[in-house]
Amino acid sequence: MINRMFKGVALCGALWVLNGFAEECKGVVLYSNGNDNGQMIETGRTFPELPEWKANWGNLGNMVPPYIRLSGIKSVQGDWKGLLSFSQLPLHVDGGVLRIKARPTQNVKFGIWLKGTTSESGAYYAELTANKTHSLEIPLATLGVTGAFDVVNVGVGLFQVPQYQYTTLFIDDIEFSCAKNNAGVESSSSVAWDNEDETPWKYEFSNADASAPSREARLLPALESEYSAAYSPQERSLLISKTGADFLVSGLEHLKIVNSVRAAEMTAKKSRLTWYDNLYSVVRNRLRENVVANPKQLYFEAEAVAANSDYTVIPLLVADLDYAYGMCANSTCDSKQIFNARLLTAGLPTSFVRGSKVSLVLDPYFIVTKQRTLPTISVCVSGSCKSIQPNGRLELEFPSSGLQTIVVKMKNGDRSVEQKLFVEVK
Repeated sequence: MINRMFKGVALCGALWVLNGFAEECKGVVLYSNGNDNGQMIETGRTFPELPEWKANWGNLGNMVPPYIRLSGIKSVQGDWKGLLSFSQLPLHVDGGVLRIKARPTQNVKFGIWLKGTTSESGAYYAELTANKTHSLEIPLATLGVTGAFDVVNVGVGLFQVPQYQYTTLFIDDIEFSCAKNNAGVESSSSVAWDNEDETPWKYEFSNADASAPSREARLLPALESEYSAAYSPQERSLLISKTGADFLVSGLEHLKIVNSVRAAEMTAKKSRLTWYDNLYSVVRNRLRENVVANPKQLYFEAEAVAANSDYTVIPLLVADLDYAYGMCANSTCDSKQIFNARLLTAGLPTSFVRGSKVSLVLDPYFIVTKQRTLPTISVCVSGSCKSIQPNGRLELEFPSSGLQTIVVKMKNGDRSVEQKLFVEVK
């Protein structure tokens, strides 16, 4: 009997070993031919501009559009770094190589590395020649990864970029040669999808006054710069004599804002940028300084919260601003008439969430307004609506994966807005 038991244990062990070896490597593409609207994590980002995910500057050697474009310029020499997130991540890799195509517009030192949930790999550096497409094939062992590793983000950087030098880096065809299905214990996706009893990432509400014109940095290492002002001091003085508004946008910008808030359909990527773009249009056209909190700071802080929670805790971005816009008063447009308007809008700092259940938080820190009274807000998913209070949390449950619609209903005084936001559930 004992002999048969040992034989059974041995057989089970042999089957387990055979099953482990039966799982072979497979190549996994993170980005190619614009297949994924990725994200660059804002925490720790030093690239001057956000990535353009489907750029088309024509064929660049063997790099065919669309591809990723990273660009910018700074007034000081320094390192530009950022962590990229793709829909295929997290990914369990075990040896093999990392492939990427890279093409800079200047001679630069390029670096790439991998980030797990608790550790980072070493970095691989290469001197890239301007206007040449480099097809890099990097053994993971070169990064110090000699065994299994759960990749959460791919880090890229340009190092010692000269001051006042506009530099662009195009990248494409990012892939691993050896990925396996089973995620290791580090995999953040196992927390988001498989273990519903796991304690969720805890968000700590601020004590911010939404109408205050300044905010402290929270997750970001420093405060973001303000949007560059559209008007010169002389132009401001002239316009202030014509309107009491704090912001004056063009008629075209006003129409763009109105249409984006009323949009019935939109991609998740475009929806993610709508709040940022609308606040950019209004706040950069300011006639006075220090009127409201910096929307750029709030947006990037919100994105950092989403990233730190593995996209399971999402701040709701809100703006309630009075502004003015100018329209031609006649057919020759030799004079303009100024009209008053109000922007009441909501937004999300991410185009996707992980899992069918996420927490939406409403923190006054993420509200841009001069109003002393905050709007009342309710949020609807699949026809079910619930109200959310300042410093409150709302648990959202989506019916399926893929593109989903969130309806946000806002009211403040006699102003009511119903806006659709779009997000991809992964």
